[in-house]
Amino acid sequence: MEDNEERKTNSNDAPIGGEMGQAPLVNADIAQEFAKAMGWVVKNVRTNRSSFFETFIKNPIRSFYKSYQNDPWLRAATSTKMSAVINLFFVFYQAYNAYRRESLWFAALSVYYAWLTFMRVNIVTYMQTMAADGREELRRYRRTGVYLLFLTTVVMVLGVVSNRFGYRPTYSVNMLVVVALFALYNVTAAIINLHKWRKLEDPLISASKALSLSCALVSLYSLQTAAIGLFQKTADARVVNFLTYATPTVIFLIIAGISLFIILRVNWVLKAIGSDE
Repeated sequence: MEDNEERKTNSNDAPIGGEMGQAPLVNADIAQEFAKAMGWVVKNVRTNRSSFFETFIKNPIRSFYKSYQNDPWLRAATSTKMSAVINLFFVFYQAYNAYRRESLWFAALSVYYAWLTFMRVNIVTYMQTMAADGREELRRYRRTGVYLLFLTTVVMVLGVVSNRFGYRPTYSVNMLVVVALFALYNVTAAIINLHKWRKLEDPLISASKALSLSCALVSLYSLQTAAIGLFQKTADARVVNFLTYATPTVIFLIIAGISLFIILRVNWVLKAIGSDE
């Protein structure tokens, strides 16, 4: 009996961890200090919540919206940035389709939209960095025309080859929906930009409008290709063959006309105002 009572007494007096000598898992002083600190944080967050929201969220949004309303250049730059971000998502989407389906067509579209994204980022950078003189602005504008002409030529040729000579890309219904939404966005953005920026006569704005229009046209061609690839088994072969050549030809002529207009116009202006060095 005495041994049992002694064993119970020793067991009650032993620290957490027993004979191994381990420290308690929770230190009461630390827990109390932590609770006080958290209470202070919660109290100050509740007290200053409205001030924090006003300073770091509401005021910046209000300031940006006011600047956005009054500054057409900010609106143009914001629209170009948004288009660049959306294009970037589509770049990865088409690259994934190219890898998954081993298709040269999807790879070409991925490269095309990647280059368009790069050009849009360049335009935004130019908007934020004043050129040394008007000649530099015009040279940047001319480079846009050259790139558009080259890229559109490559995409249209690959489109005809892919659709006509046995390499027609295959699309699922989900892919067709994505392409249709992307084309709708590009067409809508191009129309809005042409109307909204019609009073801003500047080479960079003109370059951005040319990019928007070209991207919209190529998106429509991509949508047609997706529709033909999905419904080719039930479509009329004569209609398919006609669209295979007619659509890329019309789109190429439009974009080539825009590109050549940009290049020749800049060359003429540079020649008129001085040397093009």
